Amino acid sequence: MKPTVASALWWCAALVLVGGTSGIVMLGERHIDDQTVMNDGLTASLAANDVTVRTRGSLLAARGRLRAGLRRLEADSESAPIVARFVRDTARVAQEHHTTVASIAAPGSPLAPKDRAQTIDAIPLAVTIEGHYTDVLAVIRALSSLPVPAEIDVVSIVRTTSPGAVGVAAVLHVALQRIEPRAATRDVGTRPD
Repeated sequence: MKPTVASALWWCAALVLVGGTSGIVMLGERHIDDQTVMNDGLTASLAANDVTVRTRGSLLAARGRLRAGLRRLEADSESAPIVARFVRDTARVAQEHHTTVASIAAPGSPLAPKDRAQTIDAIPLAVTIEGHYTDVLAVIRALSSLPVPAEIDVVSIVRTTSPGAVGVAAVLHVALQRIEPRAATRDVGTRPD
């Protein structure tokens, strides 16, 4: 090979190497810029979500206080008796969670109020819910947040077997609380100075 041809080939190879390297660097820089823009968007979204999560806790607490106040004042405007509302809501919750209300019974006399200063009557019910364990727990949780004021105690959860299925039966003691109108009107009013 002649020296001129060899040096020309050498220079061509060097130019191809430099050009290829420059192209790769430019593509890499473009990818880094795109990733930086995407990261900035994710950071802004994460910051907004953090603010939402921080405010959600206080909103849930406020919602709980409002629900408790409404229950205390019996502000639910439905005219149906409290037991009928509870039975209707229990059936709806059981259907939503694919469980069965095996029984609802009224054992014995109404419970006495815990605090004599309160004028709350309690209507006791024994409720049995059957289904898969997680579904039964979801029903118990949902019953605790119904608009009907009630205290729910789990008496027992027993494993059951039926042909082709294994589940649980939860026996609940429910005390539906009925607030007399004079208690509601006594609590409502202006704050003393």
